[in-house]
Amino acid sequence: MRNIFLSCLFYSSLLGGIPFKSGETLRYNASFGGVSAANASLKVIGKEKFSDTMTYHVQFTARSKGLISYLFPINDKIDLWLSEDSLFTIKESSMIKEGSYEYSREMILDHQSGSVLLENDTLQIPRGTQSPYSLFYFFRNKDIASMASDTLNTIQGKRITPLSILIEEDIEIIVPAGKFSCTKVTPVRSNRKNFKNRSQMSILFSNDDHQYPVKIWLTMKYGSLVLELDSIIN
Repeated sequence: MRNIFLSCLFYSSLLGGIPFKSGETLRYNASFGGVSAANASLKVIGKEKFSDTMTYHVQFTARSKGLISYLFPINDKIDLWLSEDSLFTIKESSMIKEGSYEYSREMILDHQSGSVLLENDTLQIPRGTQSPYSLFYFFRNKDIASMASDTLNTIQGKRITPLSILIEEDIEIIVPAGKFSCTKVTPVRSNRKNFKNRSQMSILFSNDDHQYPVKIWLTMKYGSLVLELDSIIN
C-alpha cells in the first residue's frame, strides 16, 4: 500500500497544475433528510504566504435557512491554508455554531517535522496529515482513479485517523448546476471500523479538467447531510 504523502507530487505533475484559481466560488444547496436546510460554499480567497510557504487560502461556509434556522441554526466557517504545490493543510481556523454547540479552534501543521500545534499543545503526526475539509480541494489535482491503494491520515481535534480510499468511476448525476460524469471518493477507516456516530463522507468529483466537488454527503447516525453544487463562479 502506497503512502499518499510520497505519491501526491507525482500525480499532480501528471495533471499539469492546480485546476482552480483565486476567486473561484462553488455554491451548494444543502439538505438534511431530504429537507432543504442550508446554503454552503467553497471559495478560493487567494494566494497567501504563511511562514515560508506559499498557500491557497480557501474557505468553507454553511448557514442554515428557512425553518431549520429556528429549529437547529447552523453558522459554520472553516478557513484553510493549503500548500501551493501539494495542497497539504498548513493551517486551519474553524468557527462552528450548530444549535447550542459552539467552538473555535486553530491548528498549524508542520509537515517537515511531522507535528501540529493545536490549542497550545504540539503533537506528533504522520507527514501529509490533512484536515478533513481540505479533501474538497486535495483530490482536485490528483489522478483520482489511481489512488485506490493509497492511504491518508486526517486530524480532527487531537484524533489522528488513518484512511483508505474507495473509488467508484463513471457515475452520472444531475445537480442544480447541471449534469456531470463523476468519480466518487469515499475515505474509510483503514481498520474498517465505523466513524464516531457511524458518520461517513463521500465526494463526487467531476470528470473534467476542474474536478469540481459536485456532490458531498455525510451519513450520520440520525440522517444524511447532502450538498449539491448549485452554481460556479470563476
